[in-house]
Amino acid sequence: MALLAAPNREQILQRRQLLRRQRRSRFWQGSWRLTGSMTLLALLVLGLRQPHWQIRQPEQIQVKGAHWVDPAWIRAQLPLQYPLNIWQVQPAVLERALLGSPTRPSPIESVQVQRRLLPVGVIVQVRERQPVARARWGDQMGWVDVQGNWLSPDPYRSPKSWPDLELLGWENHTPDQWALLLKALQQSEIQIRAVDWQSGAGITLHTELGNVYLGPISDRLPLQIQTLNQMRDLRRYCECTPDDIVQIDLTSPSVPTLQLTPTATQERWKDVRMP
Repeated sequence: MALLAAPNREQILQRRQLLRRQRRSRFWQGSWRLTGSMTLLALLVLGLRQPHWQIRQPEQIQVKGAHWVDPAWIRAQLPLQYPLNIWQVQPAVLERALLGSPTRPSPIESVQVQRRLLPVGVIVQVRERQPVARARWGDQMGWVDVQGNWLSPDPYRSPKSWPDLELLGWENHTPDQWALLLKALQQSEIQIRAVDWQSGAGITLHTELGNVYLGPISDRLPLQIQTLNQMRDLRRYCECTPDDIVQIDLTSPSVPTLQLTPTATQERWKDVRMP
């Protein structure tokens, strides 16, 4: 078996020089890579700090889906300080700011916030709580949506075709109770001007036919509204007009009763007494 010859001094020196050159080469390669990465990062940061990537005014916030609520009010609710870099925008934070709380519902039912790069800005897509009635809470008149939530009038545009229905006694009942009633009233074919539910005695509707008493809210409500729709032509029930009626009682919807004014009652008694 042949023995390997030991390297001589010259070979050892050459080997050491080669290793030193390789180490220097790897060092400079790593240094250039690091320098290139830092330069690229610096240029990127510098580029992102340019005004082109900043939101500088509320008009760069595009609001979509707002028909009832004033877009200026929506922009004012966003916790943004201008100028603001587009990458500093946190969509989830802005969404929470617009949704309100269970005790103080926002006029915005749902919202989605997105960054927009070209042109730089923010898109706010909202779905509103649509008012179906008006009601007073304390000293302030506001709006009520179909879920029975009271909404401050401040966020809304100037009234144009606002709901005419007024709810009296909104504070005396829960939003869930009002939601149940409002859902039933949407099936009414009779014009309803107001709902009086201020006392525990029951619900009275002020309608084009006169006052309609429903009594306490119950599972009879859909049938009561159905009966009211059938009473559009009063002459099917009596020879009278809405001016002759004090109240229509629908507590028993299968047997509605009419309370006439004293004058209308006297006229009918005259007809009965005539020979």
